[in-house]
Amino acid sequence: MDKKEKILICGILPPPFFGHSKMYEMLLQSDFVKEFETVFLNMRFWTYGKHKKVTAEKLFKLVLYYIQFVILIIARRPRYILYNISFDKMPFLKDFLFCATGIILRRRVVVHDFGQYVRELHDALPRWQRGMLRWMLRHAAGSIVMGENVRQAYKGLMDDTKIFVVPGITEDTRGWDVQANRPAVDLLNVLYFSYMSRSKGIFVAFDAAARILTARRNVVVTFGGPIESDEVAFRLEELQKKYPGRVRYLGYVEDVRECTAVFRGADVFMFPTLRDVFGLVLLHAMAEGVPAVASLEGTIPEVVVDGQTGFLCKKGDAQDFAQKILSLLSDDTLRGKMSVASRARFESVYSLDQYGKRMIEVLTRLSGFGKVLKESLAKA
Repeated sequence: MDKKEKILICGILPPPFFGHSKMYEMLLQSDFVKEFETVFLNMRFWTYGKHKKVTAEKLFKLVLYYIQFVILIIARRPRYILYNISFDKMPFLKDFLFCATGIILRRRVVVHDFGQYVRELHDALPRWQRGMLRWMLRHAAGSIVMGENVRQAYKGLMDDTKIFVVPGITEDTRGWDVQANRPAVDLLNVLYFSYMSRSKGIFVAFDAAARILTARRNVVVTFGGPIESDEVAFRLEELQKKYPGRVRYLGYVEDVRECTAVFRGADVFMFPTLRDVFGLVLLHAMAEGVPAVASLEGTIPEVVVDGQTGFLCKKGDAQDFAQKILSLLSDDTLRGKMSVASRARFESVYSLDQYGKRMIEVLTRLSGFGKVLKESLAKA
C-alpha cells in the first residue's frame, strides 16, 4: 500500500464561525483526511471587531504560531503546506513570513485563496513588497481559488496552470430536525444574515428593506449578524422605529442549528455585499431551498444562477435589490421553482463529497506535477 502524502494545513477552525473556519471544519470531515496524512495548525488571528487591527495579542500569537509552524515542518516533514492566505495589505508580511519559510525549507506551498484581491494587493504594496509577493507566487506550487472569475486576478503573477478552482462548502442541513424561525405564518420573511458591515452592503440592505416594507404590508425583514459600528446600530434602530414590528434583529447567531432555523424560516435571502468573493451564506440559503438575491461581485454569479436559483443585482443598487425581491415575494410559483432549483444545485455542486473529491484532485495533480518535474531534472 502506498504511503500517504503528508500535508500541513495552516488555517482556522471554529470558533469564530465564519466562511474560512467553516470551510476548514468541513474539509476535515471529508474524504480528504483519508487520502492524506493531515496535520492542522489552527491559527486563530481573526476576530469580529478586531480583524483589521494590530494588537499585542496578535503579535504574541504570531510568534507562537511561527515556532509551531517550523517545529511541525522539521518534525513531521510534510510534503505540502496548504496555507490560508488573505491577500490583504495589513497581514501580507505575516503571510509572506510563513509561506517563504515553507518554500525555503523545500516544502510545496499551496496558497488557499478565499478572496480575489491578489492584483489589488500587488498594486497597493510598496515596490519592495511587490517583489516579495511576486517571488512568493512564483515559487509556490499552486493556488486554490473559489471560482473561475478569480483567475484573472493572477494574470502576470502566477502561471494559469498552477491555479485550481474549488468552490466553497457548508453543511447539508436539509435532514436536520430543526423548527423554522419564522416571524409569523401569514408573513413573508426577507433575510439578511451576514456581518453587518459597510463592505457586506448593510446600508444597501437597509435602503432596500425600506422600499420593500413600504411596498408590501405582509413582509418582515430579518437581520442577523455582528454589528460593525455605532452607525450601523443607529440605522437599524431607525428602521425598526419607522416600521414597528416588521424589522427583526436576531443578533450574532453562532450555533449552527440556530442558523439553520433562521434560514429555514426565510422566503427570500438578500446578500447585497460590496466586497466578497463567494459568500458561504449563499450556500446556507441553497441548502434550505431559499432563493437568493445577491450582488454581481466576485464569483457570486457562479453560485447564484440568475433567473433559476435567484437573481443577481447591480452592486450597491438598493432599488434593483428591492424590485427583484418584490418580484419574488409577489410570485409564489416562481419562488417555489427557484427553491427546488436551489436545493438541486446545492446537492449536485456543493456537497461535502464533491468538495473532498475536488481538494483531493488538486493535491493529486500537484503531486503528479512534482514527479514529472523531478524526473525531468534527473534526466537533465
